Amino acid sequence: MLARVGDAQEWGAWARQVAHTGHCSRPVRVRGGATVVDPRTGEARAEWSSDGEPDGVLLLACGDRRAAVCPSCAATYRRDTWQLIAAGLRGRAPRLPGRVDAVPASVAGHPAVLATFTAPSFGAVHRVTSEGPCRERRGPLVCRHAVRAWCDGRHGPDDPVVGRPLCWDCYDYAGHVLWHAAVPELWRRTVIYLYRALARIGSERTGAAVTVRAVRTLVRVSYVKVAEYQRRGAVHLHAVIRLDGVDGDVRSVVAPPAWADVTALEAAVRDAAGRVGVRLPDTGARVGAVARWGSQLDVLAVGDPGRAAAYLAKYATKTAADTFAGLPARRFSARAAGRVLRRVDNPHVSLLVSACLRLAERPECARLRLAEHVHSLGFRGHFATKSRWYSVTRGTLRAVRRAWRIERARERARGHTDRAGRDPWAEAEHDGGALLVRDWRFAGSGWARLGDADLAATLARDHAAARAHADIASVARRGADDG
Repeated sequence: MLARVGDAQEWGAWARQVAHTGHCSRPVRVRGGATVVDPRTGEARAEWSSDGEPDGVLLLACGDRRAAVCPSCAATYRRDTWQLIAAGLRGRAPRLPGRVDAVPASVAGHPAVLATFTAPSFGAVHRVTSEGPCRERRGPLVCRHAVRAWCDGRHGPDDPVVGRPLCWDCYDYAGHVLWHAAVPELWRRTVIYLYRALARIGSERTGAAVTVRAVRTLVRVSYVKVAEYQRRGAVHLHAVIRLDGVDGDVRSVVAPPAWADVTALEAAVRDAAGRVGVRLPDTGARVGAVARWGSQLDVLAVGDPGRAAAYLAKYATKTAADTFAGLPARRFSARAAGRVLRRVDNPHVSLLVSACLRLAERPECARLRLAEHVHSLGFRGHFATKSRWYSVTRGTLRAVRRAWRIERARERARGHTDRAGRDPWAEAEHDGGALLVRDWRFAGSGWARLGDADLAATLARDHAAARAHADIASVARRGADDG
């Protein structure tokens, strides 16, 4: 640590690299350089190499979306998710200069709903209660294992018993894990069933037969969804679903027919969720032979795009590790399971992990790849996905952010020009007047020296404090101007 801060010049260069990564917790180290080449003459107009940087490397942000792995990169991912979702509800998506809007402002008038798809019951669990007992006395007082089937306790959100089964033997752990494995296919089929439901509704409202093939030429289902873990370890899917029209240009986003309004969309979502199913491997699980959505289904029309985007974006960086402290955010082997579960200290999670590893050894479950997703309790889907035409891509958002940074750097470095009075780096990155040739080699991930993580954490705290102070000062200035 002292060696890092001993040289003021090297310390300044290293601190700038840490800031450039957004104070990433586990940056990627690369060696190499970049050269700006004139495409007409082949002349090198500017060069940069990592040899002159601290440790001879360039630090890059890891880009991990998981808050449990890298909070700073996850914050960027969360903000990008907000932009992506909000743009699909109100238009005006970020775009590169000179490009046509990928999402027109007219999408603000398209029917859109916020739907929450839940997991079925795998057994009674303790719940957070604001009024009344956790589980009222109804029916038999004990289960078939002679365990009390009711709970008169009142549990708060931080009560460790919340989410744990009333009877461990009654809980269907195999069914829970198998249902998790079926969720991606269950969602894919839900979208298919949505078109079928829209065809039935279109036939009823127009008075003419509308086939499923025909309805796909009239409306398009666009969506974005994120996954959330409950305290019982089961996944919920939160989805913003929008209806668009279809015209001759398949890439255009136009208004749907008049009969395809928000009421029709809500009815179609409820109909599809009630009909869809995915066949499960025959393992004797009590969940049944077919995986289905739970009986609790919330479907609401989107009123405030920003609020709906914030609601989904906050789950985009969450994993099972955020719900169950000590559970790794990355895959772990069966050999390491014992060590991991001692750190988790949750018997419910231990039994779910054991069910994953046990079912992974069965030949009928081989295609589910449960051992590869034991850290997510068998859930092998993406935590945030969108359909093709819902909104802009994350690549576009990154390109817009990069273009903005280049433009700001160009304004700050007007003096860094070549003999012709031009900025070769800006031309290569932004104007396209030169070629940028890169040569990078992977040098490792994480910090190169002992103590670098603590120094970077200190810089991150100082940066956060400075931003908070600037935000307070900005609010105070606006208040003074309004006064």
